[in-house]
Amino acid sequence: MRDTDIDFLDFESAREYVLAFIISLKKAQKQRAVAEEELEHWSRRVKLAESRGEPVLKRGAEQRVAELEVRCQQLHQEELELKRKVDVLKEKLKATKIRSSLQVDADALLAQMQMLVGEPDKLKEDLRNTEADQALQALKKKMGQGEDR
Repeated sequence: MRDTDIDFLDFESAREYVLAFIISLKKAQKQRAVAEEELEHWSRRVKLAESRGEPVLKRGAEQRVAELEVRCQQLHQEELELKRKVDVLKEKLKATKIRSSLQVDADALLAQMQMLVGEPDKLKEDLRNTEADQALQALKKKMGQGEDR
């Protein structure tokens, strides 16, 4: 099953599922923003260490900048993937809402029809069956008399 496969869920469950993805997207966006701020901070430290002639501090800051660049890239990819999934899920949620509004409750529909037209007339059906049985018996009797001749 894929993350975006919500066709089997009812509308409320699908809505909650999509909401969880949106929350994850917002968290990823916030994490990326924090990581980018930290990256800027460490980039300034690299420049500061360079301007003061501190090669050891500069190497340490550059190492931290490299780690943060990788982290920012990972968070950016995660954010893009979540954004794509959220877009797909939102479209599927709209379809689920439409589909759930079109579903018919067969039992309720049958009850409404019975209220409008009443119960089926079983007496008519029984009379027809009795008449058919009598006609069959008469035919058998006639056929039986025809064989005796």
